[in-house]
Amino acid sequence: MMLHALVALELDFLKTPPFATYSILVIAIGLGLITSFVNARMTDLSAYRKMMLDSAKAQHQMMEAAKSGNQRAIDKAQKKQQEVMGQQSKMSMDRMKISLFFMIPFLLIWQLLGSFFGNIIIAYFPFEFPLIPKELSVANWYLLCSFASSVIISRLLGLTFEIDPEERTNKDE
Repeated sequence: MMLHALVALELDFLKTPPFATYSILVIAIGLGLITSFVNARMTDLSAYRKMMLDSAKAQHQMMEAAKSGNQRAIDKAQKKQQEVMGQQSKMSMDRMKISLFFMIPFLLIWQLLGSFFGNIIIAYFPFEFPLIPKELSVANWYLLCSFASSVIISRLLGLTFEIDPEERTNKDE
């Protein structure tokens, strides 16, 4: 009991800005790194990239077929698009399983953060922006940090990528 009180006293400084702001930022980045790293290790990134490229090509073919009005080309493009959608749903289910694996630990972390910080204001948004409050609680700040850092982390780990217009329009079939 005494140790718990000592630890609580030593960490109370984390409940006030800027320490709270930085600690939530570090937690969001840390959790993002962990989940993205596991996602990168458990996902066949080359197959994912190929599937995304196939999807972009199928969409492009569908648009071209619709512009031309050629029913045969439209039917062929629709068939290709359905095949790609099947691949996408399978890969989405695989990624969903990974997300579900992290659900319980995240809920526990949220419980700990909520009990430690409460609903205090730990950051202030510098200007008015739709859907983002001016005063940010732990939950608001965590979500903002999580979304921002996950974009960067996903890029660094190769989980997201750009498809060049030339790749999308190549007809290698």
